[in-house]
Amino acid sequence: MFDTARYDGRMPYRRCGDSGLFLPEISLGCWHNFGAVDDFEECRRILRRAFDRGVTHFDLANNYGPPPGSAEENVGRILIDDFVCHRDELIISTKAGHDMWAGPYGANGSRKHLLASLDQSLKRLRLDYVDIFYSHCPDPGTRLEETMSALATAVQSGRALYAGISKYPLKRLKKAVRILKSMGVRCV
Repeated sequence: MFDTARYDGRMPYRRCGDSGLFLPEISLGCWHNFGAVDDFEECRRILRRAFDRGVTHFDLANNYGPPPGSAEENVGRILIDDFVCHRDELIISTKAGHDMWAGPYGANGSRKHLLASLDQSLKRLRLDYVDIFYSHCPDPGTRLEETMSALATAVQSGRALYAGISKYPLKRLKKAVRILKSMGVRCV
């Protein structure tokens, strides 16, 4: 079904920080072209072609679409239909923090939002776990310790293998990494 030469050296892989995780030099971002308004068969062709070329990291977020969440739904369908025998060869990442639904819990870095979003993402993706779960953006209204605690819970509960941080300013990023490390969680 897939190109058996996909690991022939055409796609270099690099260690992610000081973790044991290797990522391809090119990852497939699934923000646009994977939502409900897009051609589903084209989504399938893009994922299959990328995998055939050694791209093993598919990057998503809870709000990717449009509409929000639909990219995860489409990718989840394709993972079940086409990649079920290759799950151990894939790195699936998702993120939460940006606007997702109305009300006080629909966005931010709170424990409530991040963990609810992760559970919803897992359902849409039809997965038991994601490889990397990111805080998608800094939230000045939530203490950094709370946000990092939510990421630590995601990893410690087995819903994510690694924690990630996206779009944080350097000073806040360094503090977040220190907090995660103090909780025994590696940030990639």
